[in-house]
Amino acid sequence: MIIIGEKINSTVKNVAEAIKNEDYNFIVSLAEKQAKAGAHYIDVNAGAFVDIEAEILKKMVQNIQSKVDTPLSIDSPRPEVISEVMKVYKGQRAIFNSVIYEQGILNKALPVIKEYNMKVVALLMEDSGIPEDPQSRLEIAKRLVDRFDKEGILLEDIFLDPMVQPVSVDKRYVDIALETIRLLRNEFENVNIICGLSNISFGLPKRRWINRAFLPIAIYFGLNSCIADPLDDVLMKLIYASETLSGQDEFCMEYITKAREGFLD
Repeated sequence: MIIIGEKINSTVKNVAEAIKNEDYNFIVSLAEKQAKAGAHYIDVNAGAFVDIEAEILKKMVQNIQSKVDTPLSIDSPRPEVISEVMKVYKGQRAIFNSVIYEQGILNKALPVIKEYNMKVVALLMEDSGIPEDPQSRLEIAKRLVDRFDKEGILLEDIFLDPMVQPVSVDKRYVDIALETIRLLRNEFENVNIICGLSNISFGLPKRRWINRAFLPIAIYFGLNSCIADPLDDVLMKLIYASETLSGQDEFCMEYITKAREGFLD
């Protein structure tokens, strides 16, 4: 599993307050904790500050990278914002989070992705919205992967997001998400399949239990990446067990290693 730490998001109250107060030590601390907990990337989002989004993201990135080596996921729906941020980015390859299959956005995003050699999260939706059925989402994925391939973007650098939606809104959303993941994995062996894990539990109390229950099932269906809370110790342990049960951990070696290290105690 490729874990992208979700904690630095401007829609979260304490993060928004830190940004308003220019308390970048708090932001850096969140990045350090997530890196230590095992996040492979750290997502950085300032979307709540629309008018100064690029300026805030630059400061966040510069402060984080002064202390943390973990690569970042630059989270904005606006390619021009990510382009500005990448001018100050350094270190390991970043993730462009995210694009949709809408020509205006794609045409702006692709030059940025290529110029800065970024990986990319692609949402399986169009400007008209999220399709209700898994097959339609798969068709969007095929068009996206074809376009990325023509632009020279490697399959292993693509993260397809099946668009997990809240079970509190409609119980069918669980089946739709899992079937989309299954179809994607059958179609694309080497493409990453990612989700925003906390989307499944939106609107419910004690959300961690829903997230913890959903992730192992999604891993079994083919998910191999998620934007999630790496500080949730139970969730991180479940990932290793789920990879073993789904056959993704050859000879159970990673699970055994983590057990010997005491991580699973």
